[in-house]
Parts: sequence; C-alpha cells; structure tokens
Amino acid sequence: MNNLLWLLNHLRPFFPILLLSLLGSLFQSAGATGITLLVKRIVDEVFILKNQQELIKITLLLLASASLMQVGFFMSTYFTNLVAEKVVKRIRWDIYNRLLFSPMDFILSHKSGELISRIVNDTASLRQVLSDYTPKLLREPLVALALLGVLVYRDLTLTLILFFLLPLMGYLVKFFGRKKGKYVRLVQEKTAELTQVISQSVYGMESIKLFSAEGRFLESFSRFNEKLFRFSMKSVLYMTTNSVINYMFGYSVVALVLLYGGFRIVRGDMSTGDFISYLTALFMVQMPIMETQKALMNLKGSLPVVDRIRYLMGIPQEKRGGTEFKGLKEGIEIRDLRVYLSGKEVLKGINLSLPKGIKMGIVGRTGSGKSTLIRVIPRLIDYEGNLLVDGVELREFDVDSLRAKIGFSSQEVILFRDSLRNNLLVAKPDAGEEELRAALELASCDFVDRLPQGLDTEIGERGVNLSGGERQRLALARIFLRNPDIVILDEATSALDMKTEERVLRNLFEFFKDKTMIVVAHRLSNIKGCDKVVVMGDGKIIEEGTPQELYERKGEFYSIFR
Repeated sequence: MNNLLWLLNHLRPFFPILLLSLLGSLFQSAGATGITLLVKRIVDEVFILKNQQELIKITLLLLASASLMQVGFFMSTYFTNLVAEKVVKRIRWDIYNRLLFSPMDFILSHKSGELISRIVNDTASLRQVLSDYTPKLLREPLVALALLGVLVYRDLTLTLILFFLLPLMGYLVKFFGRKKGKYVRLVQEKTAELTQVISQSVYGMESIKLFSAEGRFLESFSRFNEKLFRFSMKSVLYMTTNSVINYMFGYSVVALVLLYGGFRIVRGDMSTGDFISYLTALFMVQMPIMETQKALMNLKGSLPVVDRIRYLMGIPQEKRGGTEFKGLKEGIEIRDLRVYLSGKEVLKGINLSLPKGIKMGIVGRTGSGKSTLIRVIPRLIDYEGNLLVDGVELREFDVDSLRAKIGFSSQEVILFRDSLRNNLLVAKPDAGEEELRAALELASCDFVDRLPQGLDTEIGERGVNLSGGERQRLALARIFLRNPDIVILDEATSALDMKTEERVLRNLFEFFKDKTMIVVAHRLSNIKGCDKVVVMGDGKIIEEGTPQELYERKGEFYSIFR
C-alpha cells in the first residue's frame, strides 16, 4: 500500500494529463459499445428490411465508432506514456542530484556497479510499470464493462478480403516498424550514454567534490536526460500511431466486409445468421478481461522496484551551509583525530599542527592511514575529535567554500570523457585561454601542443588517450589553475620521469611558496623541500621532524627510503 501511495504522490502533478488519458479510455469504450450496438440495427433494418440506404448510414456510423475507439486508444496510451516519461525523467534527475551531493562515506559503502544498475535498470522498470500497466488498467476494464452486456461472440473469420490487402498491411508494418526501431535504438544508445555519465560521476566523485563541480555535472546530466526523454516519446508516438493505423486498417476491412456482406444479404446471397456470427466474433470481450488481469499481476510483481527507487531517493546528503571559508589565515590544528571506516579504526588519535605556509610531507607504508588523513581536510571523510582551521571546527564551514580553497591531486587521476579543455575548466570554469596556458606550462604539459586539436582534443574515458604521466601533469595543471590556499598532493608525481618530476616540483614549491602544502610521497625527492615530515604507521604518527633529522635518526623514515 505504501508503494502505491508513493506512486500516486509522484503521479499527482500530472493528474490533468491522466484525465486526458481517462477521457481517451471512455472514448474507446464508447466506440466499442457503438460498434456492438450497431449489430441490432444491421440485422433489423438492413438484413430483415433490406434497406440499402440504411446500410450505407450504418456503415458510416461503424467507421465513426471505430475512429472514436482508436482516438480513445491513442489518447489513453500516449498521455499515460507521457506521464510515465515525465515521472521517470524527474525521478532520474532527483536520484542523480542526490547522488552528486551525497557524502563520500555513502559512495564508499556501495559498489559503483550496484549504484549504476539501480539508477538505470530500476528507473527503466518503473517506467514499464507506469507506461505498460497503467494504460491497461485505465483502459481495459472500461472496455470490458462496455462489452460485457453485448451478445456472446462467436470466433469466425473471413480472410479472403484481408489476403488481397496484406501487401499494404505489410508496407505499413515495415514503415512504422522502421521508424519505431530507429527511436528505440536511439533510446538504447542514450540510455547507455546516461549510464556512462553516471558511472563516470561515481568514479570521479572525489574530484567533482573537491572542485565543487556538482552543478556542472548536473547540467550535463540534464542534457542527456532531456534527449532520452524526447527519443522515448518519439518511440511511443510511432508505436502508438502504428497500433492506431493497424486497428483502423482492420476496422476498414471490417467496414468493407460489412458493406460487401450486407449487399450479399440484401441480394439474398448470404444468410443473416452467418453474417451475424462473423460480426460478433470481431468484438470478443475476453481480450480486455485478460489484459486487465495480466496488468494487475504484472503491477503486483513489479511493485518491489518501487522500494529500490525509494531507497535511492533517500540517499543521505552532505550538510550544506555554515560559515564561509575565506581562506587560511593562521593554520590547521588537529587534536585526537580518529576515523572509522566499515567499523575499523583507521586513524587512532592523530595530533598535528600545520601553521599557514608550511610545506609538510607525510610518509608511511601502505595502509598506514596517509590517504585517509589528507581526505579528512576537504571533508571527504567524516571524523571524530577536532580539526580546527583558524581556530574554527572544520565541520562549521560551508563545504563548498571550503573545497573552493583546497587543491587536491592524487596518484589515481580522475579525468572525464571530454575535451582536455573541459577537464581543466572543472577546476576553474571561468578561466581564460592565458590562464589555461600558464597552468599547463607550470605543470610541464608540453604534450598538449602535439595533440591533434590541442586543448580541444577528446581524451577518452578516464583519459585513456593519455599516458599515466600526462594524466598526472594535467591533474597538477588543475591545481595551478585553481591556485588554492591549501594544496594536497597524494603521490601526485609518481608516474613522471625524474627530470619532469624535478621541474614540476620546483614549480609547485615556488608557485605555492606562501601557501600551505601537504605532500604524501614514497620518493625522497618529493619531500626533501618540505619544512616538516611526519611518518605514519598503523593509523598513528610515529615520527616527526625535518627530512634531514629523520634520516639521521635512522628510524622508520630511514628504513622506508633505504
């Protein structure tokens, strides 16, 4: 019951359109009833009284009833599908919106494939519930009720006239089948592209959040969603028109047979009983009853998908609002910081002081907690304890203004299937050509000038058309372009050769000489210019000092770099 109420709540804004669909169902029922009621007049006034003028009149009334019935079918099917597409379009947008603004904890706790499947497949299943079963439940019961009071039909067919008209029927089926197939294919292609956009967003969620680019991706998603909506409605239009023409073709044949048979009866060539048997067989009531039963069963079996959709529409959201972060003035103070992931304590009481402008290196073996620590600062991971920025608790800052002042680049570079230019503009959407070129030069992205279209070259999904080193340099160019107050580098030059790395590091330390920089590295070359280094192990800080002091101490730091 809750799921049905949820569906009705989402259908409520479109009730006026559904009323048009219901009106179409009434038209269809009236048309079907009109056709069956004409049988009595045909028998009484044509077959018995042999009134030729009445025959022509009744034939026209039959065509009018059939037209009304098909107009009703078109209205019922088209407007219900319109509502279904609008509801699913809105739900897709709502889910994607919630996904973009969900906390990273939620993303990390779900498999990306599972999320993508739920968003794409479950919304498609919901669309089927709304577009396939709802029209039948609005239409078939009314038609069945209208036909139940009519005579019991016999199953007789006359195929001779149909045989001569089959080529025309075949052409109509082929024409509309081709049109429908075209848009069904486009719907499938756009659905695949939509899946790719969602997959790319899930994969690159960290970069989207760090650059506060949710709005940009939501805009891109809206464009794909709109195209999918238009192609889906084109597909429905041709499918429904095809069905209407097929039915009208059938009723035209019936009209011709009626006219032909009527003249034969008038001339005494055919018995009234034979003709009535043929006529009544065309309006069997079993079909709408069966369709109603089938729709009810399918609706009942499909309702569990609503539970999954409702779960997606309840995705938790990051807390927005709070104090605007206008830039680092004094420094960062970390006190007894603890982080729990999947029930495991990853960081265990971290205490650390980072004055403004410090260059701090973080080293440690795999699994020591380095990456977790640096992801707490841009609030990608929740924490316990205190993390004070200029004396204010990190949680008190508005997350968008905070991330606007942080530049983050990791070993696993997140690039999107787009042009190189647009991948840079994620960091600063209003950047001009000179700014882009300056950032590329600082990151030693000399390879850009060798690309076929330069900055407008498509780099493929996840930057597959670039090498690992090129991807890392492009990610660093984003940092230069953004020019943040806090720079965080997590193995950001691991794929670069020694000369390029040396040049890029020199530019980083020089360009951000007055900014706070945190460098996670396994190479001594990356941290030798740092003012301070902390060594982590098992979620704790086990050593702290300058690179020279730690090396001479011959402890864990010395062991790692030996």
